[in-house]
Amino acid sequence: MPEQREAGTPTIPEVHLGALLVGPGPSVDHRAEHNAEAAIEAALSMRVHPGEEELARLTNYLLTYCALLANGLHAVPADDLCTRGQAALLVWDKLRVDGPADGPLGTWSYPRHLAHCARDMMTAIRDHRTSSSAAAFIGRTGLPPVPPQ
Repeated sequence: MPEQREAGTPTIPEVHLGALLVGPGPSVDHRAEHNAEAAIEAALSMRVHPGEEELARLTNYLLTYCALLANGLHAVPADDLCTRGQAALLVWDKLRVDGPADGPLGTWSYPRHLAHCARDMMTAIRDHRTSSSAAAFIGRTGLPPVPPQ
């Protein structure tokens, strides 16, 4: 709920990023998607241990992007959410609760699992976005599409 900061100062409306992320048309959050893709690529392309500090930074980014993408998937109506999206939400809940495993490979494999989860969530969001935008317009050969009324 928005708060009143000072007497006479207007309230700031609350914006839910999840709904904006899955809305039809171009995503409002292209930069967040691009940054998430970069973090996913960095985690999945690691061949050499980058050091604990870099691994912690990458894990933090992936946790942030997974939370953002999960909010987007929660904004999709349950009947419209694809199987990949449903599975990604289950995996995200498990990863968030369990955290990295104990042992020398725990901190190494955790960001990779987060990256796979984030990639699945992003794919589900993009699939939903394209399916809802394709159904929202009527195509006409040689003319611009007509929005539904």
